[in-house]
Amino acid sequence: MNLITIKAFDESMQAHLVKSKLESEGIDCWLIDEQVSNLYGHASFAFGGTKLQVRKSDKEKAQEILKGFE
Repeated sequence: MNLITIKAFDESMQAHLVKSKLESEGIDCWLIDEQVSNLYGHASFAFGGTKLQVRKSDKEKAQEILKGFE
């Protein structure tokens, strides 16, 4: 499976909200490094925070949905 990161978050709650929105629109997505972000929240910038990934084929649709969500 070919995944790409479309957004990174400092807070996992925000990442889950966006993930839920994308999933409600039929886009499968995954959160990467969420546990590390929660464990080391003050230093999450060091590894890029919680990353939201989608299939490469869903990138454009996901980005369009995110424009209306921000």
